Amino acid sequence: MPTLNMEDQMTALEIVRRANAPEPYNIIELMRMTNEMLIDVPAYEANSGTINKALQRNIKPMGEHRIYNRGVGKAATQTTQIEDRVAMLAEYSQVDADLIEHSGNKAGALMSESKGIIKGMGLTQAHTLIHGDESKDDEFAGLMSRRYKCDGVNTIDAQGTGSNLTSIYLCAIGQDLFHLLYPQGSKTVGVEREDLGRVHVSDGKGGEFPAYKSYFKAAYGLTIKVPDAVKRICNIPGNIDGNDLVDLIIAASYKLPQGASTYAMYSNVDILIKLDKAARYKGNVVYNASDPWGKEITYVRDLRCRRMDVITSKEERVA
Repeated sequence: MPTLNMEDQMTALEIVRRANAPEPYNIIELMRMTNEMLIDVPAYEANSGTINKALQRNIKPMGEHRIYNRGVGKAATQTTQIEDRVAMLAEYSQVDADLIEHSGNKAGALMSESKGIIKGMGLTQAHTLIHGDESKDDEFAGLMSRRYKCDGVNTIDAQGTGSNLTSIYLCAIGQDLFHLLYPQGSKTVGVEREDLGRVHVSDGKGGEFPAYKSYFKAAYGLTIKVPDAVKRICNIPGNIDGNDLVDLIIAASYKLPQGASTYAMYSNVDILIKLDKAARYKGNVVYNASDPWGKEITYVRDLRCRRMDVITSKEERVA
């Protein structure tokens, strides 16, 4: 059974907990209800403002066996310079002041009224992490656009046809592999709530009313420092047999880099149902257990299977 380790702990939620920042903590707690990538993937500070510059490194066999009194040559790893940007997600919340003041618990009522907005932001964040389009000024490249063409290595074809297909993303998670980003200098991992107080706002029909207004912000990005750290199994048909699905996942998981702090798989609920059913027949590799935070989930070997409903079952075939 995988155990809790330092990399697990340095998720965005753990960082703000250690920083004693209760508001960002509560916001991230709500966002991760609709974006389960926040549960496992650690967040690290971008190294150039809202841009993170890194070397994407390919690890290959190196080193020479040396004979005494004889030297060895020089070697260097193959690297590619990459830049990943941070996107900013924001929304205003305004709630009728009388509703809040008559509640008897102003702070609790404000947070209760904001829950839907924050969960919706988590859903938008999840969508961008998977489907983000770098050609848009306000987004970054999500996992789908980074794994958009079948190459048999990091984008694996499950041989489905038509337009009722889905994908699975297998991730080797860690500081030198795959992780999330937040803006340089942020003490709250890019997550903030600004209390704008009691103001008069328009009702959209020519009238005004007093309201408590807040501004919510979440700035985030992602980076893949080793190409093999994220694999997509695409073109998965809806009628795929659960055992065949498990075989595909196992084969792909063995090609993830060794030494990751956490291995996780992101898919929609249709895939998770098939895996849970397969656990009855392949209990030696598919099983249910608690994750390090006590949440009951499905594992395929050491892959934590997480739910991302933004991954649809209506994908077009990937060439």
